[in-house]
Amino acid sequence: MGTVDPLVAQLWFEFVDSDRSGLLTAKELRQALEIGGLDYSLPQAYMFVRAFDSKNNQKLNVNEFVELHKFLSSVTDAFVGVAGAAGRSVSGEQALAALGRLGYTLDPSAGQAMLQRHDIEGKGVFGRDDFLRIALFMHTSRRAFQAFDTARSGRVDFTFNQFCYASSFLA
Repeated sequence: MGTVDPLVAQLWFEFVDSDRSGLLTAKELRQALEIGGLDYSLPQAYMFVRAFDSKNNQKLNVNEFVELHKFLSSVTDAFVGVAGAAGRSVSGEQALAALGRLGYTLDPSAGQAMLQRHDIEGKGVFGRDDFLRIALFMHTSRRAFQAFDTARSGRVDFTFNQFCYASSFLA
């Protein structure tokens, strides 16, 4: 899927920004994704807004919209990279390899726990939507963690309230 042309993204964004606010709601985002040939539900669009909304206003500006598009392209590329173009699902091991392509590496026990959380049917196999949910979880987890890791040390100390706050942002 490659890179996003900023001019095209701006025009696409403006086309669906029906109230001309300079921000997209989940409903407007869903319309934008649909125009782009991406069929996501309103609840999924809402999850995308939550994951990429850096101002915590439940809307996306054009830069956040571009970042979301890059993310979706990267997730698709990573999935296809391990499943093949016709692949409809991946194993847990392949899902972890695809996450590695996205820059997310976990130790084996954390990886297995995360996969189990997202293995809704308990089959150990993940379709494209499952993998997107996993990648979105990893994106929001990293973002929440980095908010507390101000020294960028890879370690944080949480109070229970801080943990609950950070967890509330996870997809």
